[in-house]
Amino acid sequence: MYVPTGPRRDRVPRANRAEPDSRTSTTARSRTPSGRSVRKARCRVVSLLPVVLLAVLSGCTAIRSASTSDPGVVRHAVAPSFVFGTDSSAVDELAATVVTDAQDYWEGEFRRVFGRDWHDLDGGFFSVDTTDENATPPPCSADVAELTGNAYYCASVDAIAWDRAAMLPVLRDHYGQSAVVLVLAHEIGHAVAHRLDGEPASGERSPLRIETTADCYAGSYVRRVVDGDSRRLRMDSAELDAALRALINFADPAARRVADAHGTAYERTGAFQDGYTNGPRTCTTGREFSGEWSTGGGSRGNRDVTTLLRDRVPPARQFFDELVERRGGRWDPPKLLEPEAAGCAGAAILTECGGNVLAVNRERLRRSIYELGDQAAETSLIGAFATAAARGTASGTPERRGIRAACLTGAYTGHLVRDTDRASGSDLNEAIRAVLAGDAARREVFGTSTASGFEELRAFRAGVSGTAKSCS
Repeated sequence: MYVPTGPRRDRVPRANRAEPDSRTSTTARSRTPSGRSVRKARCRVVSLLPVVLLAVLSGCTAIRSASTSDPGVVRHAVAPSFVFGTDSSAVDELAATVVTDAQDYWEGEFRRVFGRDWHDLDGGFFSVDTTDENATPPPCSADVAELTGNAYYCASVDAIAWDRAAMLPVLRDHYGQSAVVLVLAHEIGHAVAHRLDGEPASGERSPLRIETTADCYAGSYVRRVVDGDSRRLRMDSAELDAALRALINFADPAARRVADAHGTAYERTGAFQDGYTNGPRTCTTGREFSGEWSTGGGSRGNRDVTTLLRDRVPPARQFFDELVERRGGRWDPPKLLEPEAAGCAGAAILTECGGNVLAVNRERLRRSIYELGDQAAETSLIGAFATAAARGTASGTPERRGIRAACLTGAYTGHLVRDTDRASGSDLNEAIRAVLAGDAARREVFGTSTASGFEELRAFRAGVSGTAKSCS
């Protein structure tokens, strides 16, 4: 988020640095640093509680949530005794473990990458029960209600605050603990940027760039956890996918370009993956935003199933027909038929029936349009042709062909968004929802369950930003 900057207070020491596995219970502290700013912190990045609650109540979440039987990401917990206002709950313990581990990462990485010394957050960390009307507001908030469903970095006192009642538990319960890791890593990312840049000159950096930069720094830290290099935390590919699904659900709509814009789903996941793949140095370079090159305008409403099959399938088939012909490959485009004509049926949008025939489940396609948008539903259809094209133009393992199919799907989607009036930035966001929808066992777009959603999304983005030629 973008918050006012100002003088720092004396640093609040990090607790449990020497013994990261300490679980000692302590008395919660509710005081806050004196002289703090009470200017409101604007932070939409994690104001996702309404999104989650609406999804739960309606039964049609935009991205399937992670299982609530999450085994956990914590190796060695850190007691939240250093957190102002903590109730020493499990969710505050998780948060304390994340911010301690992230600061340890940046202590080493800051010197290695940027040649500068890191110092821990001067203003400390604040846990707030936003359901308690008598709770003390954290820095950058005049009222506790301003933090509801939120977490933010307050640059004026170099502090981070989170809602432990209506935000972190919701993230944990619907996406898994890895989503809490990502959100707090994002807020630490703001502290990283503030140490490198200070207060930017007026108009020099937009909130959109500031927010996606924090996403990028978050990605570089999360890579350390996934790689197994953290003493305190662990995360596997399924938990990483769950965190990305959460990130998508609190991104901006494509048409949103207001003062506190945080970035679209495509922009935010792209920034995160850039940091994850290339490290923190890449977060300081220029960034292209999809709104700068998409030509299709805003969302024009969802097409129905009949329109998708009648009007959208033929151009996709022709695109891949020409692609395979240029590559000198063997093209055998699948036939999309009604279950009766195909001779089989299945619960997925497309079911292989043999003889290069796919049965189309209209009800499942209709539900995908309703839950994710028509471009997400169309992405499943595009993926069928991309998968056939990948088989016809490249050898390799099923996983490798699936990654190639994801890239080719991105190339076709990028073509629609960049070169035609048949798709927009909103459609691009819907497409990546389809790429990440479901877990590995239920992923059905690219004909393989061996590649992670993260890997497929990275390949999809490579296709969007390049052309089909870039999909080796």
